[in-house]
Amino acid sequence: METDWRLWTFDYEEALERSRKERKPVFLQFHRDKCSGCHKTYETVYPDPVVTRELTERFIPLQLDILEDREIRRKYSAVWTPSFYVLDHSGRSFDFFEGFLPVEDFRVQLRLFQAAYLIPRGKYRETIKIMDEGVKLFPGNGRASALLLKKGQAVYLSARDNKAFRKVMQEIRDRYPTSLEARMWPWMEE
Repeated sequence: METDWRLWTFDYEEALERSRKERKPVFLQFHRDKCSGCHKTYETVYPDPVVTRELTERFIPLQLDILEDREIRRKYSAVWTPSFYVLDHSGRSFDFFEGFLPVEDFRVQLRLFQAAYLIPRGKYRETIKIMDEGVKLFPGNGRASALLLKKGQAVYLSARDNKAFRKVMQEIRDRYPTSLEARMWPWMEE
């Protein structure tokens, strides 16, 4: 299986314009020719049909060369390949991740990117749905606790319900006790 590059754009301004028209965030990947993580992504991640569907349904995929597209690289302080960013139609970055991710981890990261993009827009219900879906699909993933944290943030912001937020945080502590997210709440009892 090969990556279907016809689904990607390689022009920054074109991606931003499509983002504006289609009301979807841009998924930006910086790459370079001799990047082994990039090549492994092209061989094992992008050819996956579920990744392709999720990526193209939810984002405008954009790929830029970190060495050639220097002005854009500087704008995001990109120094590593592969590196992935989620942008709005104005080019504002909401989140990024550096390094190769296997298929499952990549799909989890796509959901975290969506949350980073949706929460500031007040799209809490959509965020909760996407995070719940991610936890159901990937309950044993090392980043599942991050999905639950984003869900908890959306739950709290949607109704300012502290009890509901604490319930999600307790779920994190119960299901993922060694995770960073389980240890970051000083008001949770030991």
